[in-house]
Amino acid sequence: RHEGNFRFPRLRLTMTFTRFVEAGRVALVSYGEHLNKLVVIVDILDQNRILVDSPSHGLKRKVINVKRIALTSIKVDDIARGAPVAEVKSKYTAAKVDETFAASGWGKKLAKREKRAALDDFGRFKVMVARMKKSKAINAELAKLKA
Repeated sequence: RHEGNFRFPRLRLTMTFTRFVEAGRVALVSYGEHLNKLVVIVDILDQNRILVDSPSHGLKRKVINVKRIALTSIKVDDIARGAPVAEVKSKYTAAKVDETFAASGWGKKLAKREKRAALDDFGRFKVMVARMKKSKAINAELAKLKA
């Protein structure tokens, strides 16, 4: 069997995309009242709408537009299209989706953003003072290296 294409016969072609809208794919809601909640795709209704379920974030099964989600690299295995709520919940917890997402860079960034947004005035002041101390220490080390 011939691999590659006509002009570059030894070139192996690989798929560009690895995150597909499919049953079992975990996504993050990027718009609306359920912003930043993890959902599992349960069924694909048409080109624009999907049926999602979120066992851990209190989001009941609902239809959502594909443009309002961001696909993650996490996939819950063995979820068939239109799987029952109990099956989705058991496989979601068995796959430890929340822990996996929290350990990812994306999850850490969201947690940091939420923590910053929850700060009061004195908390923001402490962050400012810490950044100033850090900047002062870095500039002192740079001055030593230049001298």
